[in-house]
Amino acid sequence: MTVDFKELKAFDFSNAKPYLWIFKDSTSPKKFRTKYVQTDDSLNDELLSFVKRETVRITEHSAYTYISQTNENSCLTIEFNKTDFSLLKQLIDEPESEHAIKGIEDLIGAKGYVVKFIKDDKIVYAVKRSATTWKTSYPKKFVNAIFKNGELTGIENNSFSIEKNFDFYVMNDMAFIANKKGFESAMKYKEEFVKAFDTLQSNPGFSSLFSDLAPIVTYVGKNSIQLRRMAVIEDKGIYKKPNFIPNLQKVNAIRKWGLNFEQHKIIPCDKTVKIILQVLLDHRLISEITDTIYDVPDAVQV
Repeated sequence: MTVDFKELKAFDFSNAKPYLWIFKDSTSPKKFRTKYVQTDDSLNDELLSFVKRETVRITEHSAYTYISQTNENSCLTIEFNKTDFSLLKQLIDEPESEHAIKGIEDLIGAKGYVVKFIKDDKIVYAVKRSATTWKTSYPKKFVNAIFKNGELTGIENNSFSIEKNFDFYVMNDMAFIANKKGFESAMKYKEEFVKAFDTLQSNPGFSSLFSDLAPIVTYVGKNSIQLRRMAVIEDKGIYKKPNFIPNLQKVNAIRKWGLNFEQHKIIPCDKTVKIILQVLLDHRLISEITDTIYDVPDAVQV
């Protein structure tokens, strides 16, 4: 991973050739439909300019987790073959000449775009999820472009817009995520969270902890943050530890958390479900200095 990150940082964007592809969702096993968009020199210069700026900005990395976040200088890393990008890559590695768009209508409804930056035998894929509309009222944040004479060219109005950053980059085997929300949306990660939560509900080792799962299911709903948290709960598996319920009952009585139990099962309700999730995340912690109880956003073991 460190080697891949160093290669990304050292990539010669100044002398690379950019190739722009747009992608749309598909119901086929490939999940995507793609088209190549010829770009002229002015737009290529813009693409090279802001990708250099953005990759210089990123100076540190950490592993992707469901609830990890980036700061203004960091990215998250994950092997790209664990994501839908492995399917997208197969399509955009096809010959450009065989997949060129025929008109502006091919751009409408695009879920996002990928710019392949190629220098010698090295390739960086830079991916951006489209805004809800290509048109923008924030011209300084976007490269405005129009499709004319078979090429996409930079212009000074809002006919077509490419935002001046990318959600994530792929080089060698790794994806480097600069915008987690954009990455998860483009790669359909929320769908995976929903499936993971459905699987967790059907797991007897989890469902048997509760008198009724309905309050938890209602609380989580389709909220992306809560779905991520449920995926972390399954990944950590705190609830699988020996004597989890007796230990929780003892701590609950001492700390007066207000959790309710019946026949060694947790009774969830609207008032306690948030506490229950914090416990299952192992995010309800106590300061040894002040004896204060904290709910923390990400508990990293030291």
